[in-house]
Amino acid sequence: MTNSSAQQSEKEVGSPLPDEARQNQALLLQIAWFNRLRLIVAGMVIALAAIASHVLAIVADPVPVYVLGCLIALVDVTYLACYSRLSLQAVVNVRRHVLLQISVDLLILSALLHFTGGITNPLVLFYLFHTFIAAFVLSVQAACGVAMISILLVTLLGFAERCRFIPHLPLNNLGLLDLDSVQPGGFILLLLGFALTMVFSIYFLATILRRLRSNEHQLLRLGRSLAMSEKLASVGTLAAGVSHEINNPVGIINNKVQTLRYRIEDGDPREQLLRELDVIEKHTMRIGEITAGLLAFSRDVPFATRAIDVQLLLREAADLVRVPFRAAEVELELLAGQPAHLLGSQNHLLQVLINILLNAKDASSQGSSVRLSWQVRGSNVVIQIVDRGAGIRKEHLRQIFDPFFTTKDVDKGTGLGLAISHGIVARHGGRIEVESKLGEGASFELFLPIADPATTKPRG
Repeated sequence: MTNSSAQQSEKEVGSPLPDEARQNQALLLQIAWFNRLRLIVAGMVIALAAIASHVLAIVADPVPVYVLGCLIALVDVTYLACYSRLSLQAVVNVRRHVLLQISVDLLILSALLHFTGGITNPLVLFYLFHTFIAAFVLSVQAACGVAMISILLVTLLGFAERCRFIPHLPLNNLGLLDLDSVQPGGFILLLLGFALTMVFSIYFLATILRRLRSNEHQLLRLGRSLAMSEKLASVGTLAAGVSHEINNPVGIINNKVQTLRYRIEDGDPREQLLRELDVIEKHTMRIGEITAGLLAFSRDVPFATRAIDVQLLLREAADLVRVPFRAAEVELELLAGQPAHLLGSQNHLLQVLINILLNAKDASSQGSSVRLSWQVRGSNVVIQIVDRGAGIRKEHLRQIFDPFFTTKDVDKGTGLGLAISHGIVARHGGRIEVESKLGEGASFELFLPIADPATTKPRG
């Protein structure tokens, strides 16, 4: 890959940056869980209202509670209807949607408290759940904001009931604290206790989240270091063959230089001299392509997806491993498929292809072949790497993607190649499927999302 093609790659970004995409995906999964939880809550509110009214007789009028339970369900149905559109939104808009959900829930919870005893009802601690959800789904800062809104709502509800702006509706037959009998100092102490519960809960939650995220970042850095180490191991294998690949054009250039000396001394026409220079230029460019491809592959580049021409990707991978295959006397067949583009990070996908191709080469005997091909299946581009080597034992098939698992000698494999490849493909939203029979070879299929035609055009 030349510098110009690298610059073009940066322009051809047709999807969100991977960090933003991962955050968006995580948010969507958490919102889906939040929506399911809300449906359960709606059912529980209606059921508890029925029990509290008709069995325990502690709620005089359950109708408002029934209405609020149905309102929770109706709001959630609206959220579910809008859920499919969230995947098209930026992360900041998805976060706003979560804040909207929490705000509406806090208002409904305040109404529920009013009809079930007010702020003296122990269910006032349910405000904590929304604070925790805000911390996990959004951020600690968002949790602080939700906590402040919760304290404000509880305070307003308490003052409104105590000052008779709205009627106080105590629960019957339970002997819970009656708001009317609470002195002003006790009322303030009640609110202060709720506020302190919120503050300490957020403090402990923030401490736990900070440690968890610190460990997550350390694991991420370790994973990247391991991936880079495995890539450099592959680069070492490829570099050993690059020197042989360069020898041929270097030899031709040297011969042409000597020929030019004689032609100049003999006074040959300008056209003949230019023809010799054209040959030198051609082989110089070939050397540049070889070294540029190896250098580009060896770099630790950011994970940025774009539309990639499958044929060009596979051809580049085949060029990089051509020399090791030739040295092992194993033929590499590149079969053309229908024109297609996949959505991915070229450098990372090259690492996957090179890992699997070198494994196929190691498993193959002299004189055999490895087939590299692709086809389109539905919304995926499927890249196939098939060898006719020794195959993989059935009991090993479940372990081949485990880190540090290898059947090779200690000096020939780290056991990280397939594990890292599996992680890279999963990060693309794809998967790897393997079939093998002992003594008959193995077939690896990489399922990767096809690119939308609109993303194949560079964005300037």
